[in-house]
Amino acid sequence: MKKFLLCFGVAMAAWSYGPLCAHAAERPRVCILKIVDHKALDETARGIRDAIGGQNADIRVESAQGNPSLALQISQKFVRQKAPAVVTIGTVAAQSFAKFATPAQKLVYSSVTDPEKAGLMGNANIGGVSNFIPLEPQLDLFRRIQPQLKRLGVLYNPGETNSVSIVEKLRGLCRTRGIQLVEQTATKSAEIPQAAATLAGRADAIFISNDNTALGALPSVIRAANGRKIPVYVSDTDSVALGCLAALGPNQYQVGIQTGEMLKRIWTGKLPGPLPHETVATMELFLNLQAARLLGLEFEADLLREAKEVIP
Repeated sequence: MKKFLLCFGVAMAAWSYGPLCAHAAERPRVCILKIVDHKALDETARGIRDAIGGQNADIRVESAQGNPSLALQISQKFVRQKAPAVVTIGTVAAQSFAKFATPAQKLVYSSVTDPEKAGLMGNANIGGVSNFIPLEPQLDLFRRIQPQLKRLGVLYNPGETNSVSIVEKLRGLCRTRGIQLVEQTATKSAEIPQAAATLAGRADAIFISNDNTALGALPSVIRAANGRKIPVYVSDTDSVALGCLAALGPNQYQVGIQTGEMLKRIWTGKLPGPLPHETVATMELFLNLQAARLLGLEFEADLLREAKEVIP
């Protein structure tokens, strides 16, 4: 289990909720559970840390390494420590802690695609920030880059509620656009290379949308796609630099900032009632010129001007 402990001292009087984990008599401790380690969730954690002020808190980040059973174990540990509030990053992490949290504990989730389908709505002690963005503009982007796109492959873990929700929406949207949605599942990171190779042989492009299992093994997806000369699209802008062709999605660092700001409002008593469920405010377009050259594709000038960042 990966564990990082960053300790910064401040007086406890500065915080209205007391320690966030047990045995932190002189400073608050922030307990954060990530479902897996990959660039997007790392950026979310960094945003949370920066928002709450690293110098003001004792921050503990634990990763479940993509293992739901480990996520449950970490969640149970946080409950035993009587943490008044726990921050979870990723849908499975949020669902894991929600199973055990007591009425006195608050759950602040981050980077959860569909909090309603994940069962996180309707509890006053659960709130957070969703990283869902509309799928329609993403599909429109793919068609701008590949006007002849007919078969869109989607690789996902059926055990991730967030991914199932996305695929269900994609089925109808692709149908109305005359695009065949080619589905391929993988339940763990070790299955991704073979699943990606199979999907790359059946599709004109691969789309990874907020699936943490696939994002955790993204290099193997990119290798399989490159071998077939087809692009990989993602909704995670941080993954474009790894070799994906394009992404239209939220800034995961800003998702973390937004989550951290909510946590601060809880501590200072500015959220005395039910916790809110927030969404990201903006989308950003990232393009990868190197990936385009490798695939023999070109971005139109208007698209390049719209991009927040172009990877050379």
